Amino acid sequence: MIVNIIMAGILAAAFAYLCNKIILKAFKEEGLTILVPLLEEMAKTTFALLLKTNIIGSHFIFGCIEGIYDIFTSSKKIGKWAAVASILSHSFFGIVTYFTYKKTNIPLIAIIVAWIFHSGWNWYVTKKL
Repeated sequence: MIVNIIMAGILAAAFAYLCNKIILKAFKEEGLTILVPLLEEMAKTTFALLLKTNIIGSHFIFGCIEGIYDIFTSSKKIGKWAAVASILSHSFFGIVTYFTYKKTNIPLIAIIVAWIFHSGWNWYVTKKL
C-alpha cells in the first residue's frame, strides 16, 4: 500500500514537472493559475486511482516532492516556507479530492473541485503575496 502511494506521488510529480515546463513557457502566468493546477490535480488523482491507492497520500507525496524542489530552487529565506506551503496545500487539495470523490464517486468532479481550490491558491500566491 505505502509503495503504491509513493509511486503515485512520484509519477504524478515527474509527469507534472515535465508538462509544467511546457505549459509555463507557452502560457506564462495564465498557465500557472489555470493549466498547471488542472494538470497537477489530474495527475495526482489519476495515478492514485490507477494504482488503486490512497488519494490523500498521493497528493501528500507530490507536495513533499514539490517542497524539496522549492528548497533547492528558491532562496534560503523563502525555500523552506515554500516547501511547507507545498506540503500543506497539496495535502489540502488531496483531502478535498478524497471527500468529493467519496461523496460523488465521480473522479472528474473531484478533480474539478480540487482544481478550483488549487487555481485559487495559485492566483492568491502570485497576485497577493
